[in-house]
Amino acid sequence: MSNTLLRVRAFRGLDQSRGDWGGDPAAAAQCVNFICRGGVLERASGMTAISPQPPAGCVRLFQAFFRTDGADDSRLVAAGNGCLYVLTGGAWTTLGTGFASDDWCAVNYRKGESDLLILTNGRGPMQTWDGKSASLTPITPTVDGQNTAFERLTLIYERLWGAVCASQPDRVYWSESFAPDSWALNPDIPDSGGGYADVATFDGSRIRAVTAAFDDVLIVKDRSLHRLSGTYPGDFTLTQVYGGEGTLAPRTLVQTADRLYFLGRDGLCVYDGMTVSSLVHRGDERARGVFERLNPDAVDQACAVLTGDVMYIALPLDGASANSHVLRYSLADDSWALLSLAGVRDFLIRRDGQKEELLCLTDEGLFRLGGGDTFGTESIAAEWLSPQLLGDRCIERKRTNRLRVTVETEKAGAITLFTQSERGRAERTIDLPAGISVLKPRLRVCGRRIRFGLKTSAPVRLPEGLALEIEVDEP
Repeated sequence: MSNTLLRVRAFRGLDQSRGDWGGDPAAAAQCVNFICRGGVLERASGMTAISPQPPAGCVRLFQAFFRTDGADDSRLVAAGNGCLYVLTGGAWTTLGTGFASDDWCAVNYRKGESDLLILTNGRGPMQTWDGKSASLTPITPTVDGQNTAFERLTLIYERLWGAVCASQPDRVYWSESFAPDSWALNPDIPDSGGGYADVATFDGSRIRAVTAAFDDVLIVKDRSLHRLSGTYPGDFTLTQVYGGEGTLAPRTLVQTADRLYFLGRDGLCVYDGMTVSSLVHRGDERARGVFERLNPDAVDQACAVLTGDVMYIALPLDGASANSHVLRYSLADDSWALLSLAGVRDFLIRRDGQKEELLCLTDEGLFRLGGGDTFGTESIAAEWLSPQLLGDRCIERKRTNRLRVTVETEKAGAITLFTQSERGRAERTIDLPAGISVLKPRLRVCGRRIRFGLKTSAPVRLPEGLALEIEVDEP
């Protein structure tokens, strides 16, 4: 019999690329509500409620930016119940009612001396608000003599771009320069007028999203991505991006300085300015098990946001008709984590100068993500489970002994440490005082396939990894 010390010096987050078998002990085969920062494992932080709360039933959230006499002003705008609401003077008031859809898309724009928030939902005229009026002003784009409505809207330089039109599912439109209310062609000066381009792929798919990225307009269909480049209509060039990935979840598009991410058929996809592919096709299958649980009938409910170097993707898993979990992907640490944050309807990065905060609109209301100790009314129960550790040969019988770990927590709580094999499980629940605790419980199990794990609802950190003593029978 020989003794060995299994040491995890830095945790690496969720890794389901090999299932439960023989993976990296520094990664979790299964985990929820544990995240990694710089190799340190910590329980995810919760949410704090925003006051005042928007009216019940709101499903979308926007920030409108205005400038009056040189002073900056911004307002939160929410959509729900067929209405649009604005937070002004510490209270939510109604801007408009009677709308056929709450699935709005919005951009901030400046026309002349007026700052505008422009909203569209594809079920009627676009709506504009100047930050001063008590109500909205409708805009009905007219192209070729026909009234047109878009579900998705984006802005690049001085033009608005609209797409996802019920009567023209393969068409993308652009407005006249500096004129968000004019979309008609200008036969005398085509380069200054509005217009449209058809993005036909003859595969039954339709446009799902349009966005500005890297000085281009990107048009996303079910199974393809297209790039429209150029400065004026006369030199617009439409190109299909190599890779064959598209989306059914238009609200999952997020952008870094040099990448565009979105949810595709095989999980998270990335466009690098030249090609598009899923992370799975690039060799990253660490979140494979999560994406396999995605409900394809509710994928359009998914939404995403990028704050700093961390991406949050709300997903409907395990047959849920609404978002039931949030997948967290840290670009800096290259680590994945799954959060049991349910009922997310929308994310918003609220900006104030250089300051940013992540807002999360859920079934329970509006929250600031980070700093709290619960997900709304739900406690944050965290669990980490290593892969099954087979050793050099899976026929070797092993015995676990002490599990050594240093735990930090800001307030008193408890943590459960355990080891298990195909023959049994040993666990120990230990009370934690506030501060630093060095734990080394004896957790004896015997078997050929062993693993370890921990569970807690306390806001703990494991700054020094862990070490597990193992005895191995000689062959």
